[in-house]
Amino acid sequence: MHRGLRTCFSRLGHFIASHPVFFASAPVLISILLGASFSRYQVEESVEHLLAPQHSLAKIERNLVNSLFPVNRSKHRLYSDLQTPGRYGRVIVTSFQKANMLDQHHTDLILKLHAAVTKIQVPRPGFNYTFAHICILNNDKTCIVDDIVHVLEELKNARATNRTNFAITYPITHLKDGRRPSTTGTQ
Repeated sequence: MHRGLRTCFSRLGHFIASHPVFFASAPVLISILLGASFSRYQVEESVEHLLAPQHSLAKIERNLVNSLFPVNRSKHRLYSDLQTPGRYGRVIVTSFQKANMLDQHHTDLILKLHAAVTKIQVPRPGFNYTFAHICILNNDKTCIVDDIVHVLEELKNARATNRTNFAITYPITHLKDGRRPSTTGTQ
């Protein structure tokens, strides 16, 4: 067996030594061809494209929402405006009894939830991250708050002062300070 292996490897070495151009250029050519095929290779970064079926109900519903409630991209971009996957968080608040989410009890709960989210702290070695460190900042270097929170605060203030002339109109509400946030959740 030892003699057979020695003979085979001796012949292989002799064959390679007698054809040096082929054995020197073939690996280079194969590497170039395989490398050229990677130039057309594109990494698919869309998780939605990789995991969701082409005609899934979620995609159809998102397209419907985008067509019915177009987003004005000229304003500040908020997390509530984003309708594609990304690194942001969203909280959707609903009522168990299908009650009015604008009544005083639910308005207070939503504003308490908003306050709790803005007070979240994440302790890391050497630094405590707060909501102010990761939020989207406006030109004044303050966190941008979704317009629906401003509407709920205005509604709460109107109730506290017994104002009865505050109305939420669809799709745009006129606030006391003159701003006109969209009540659809988009800007």
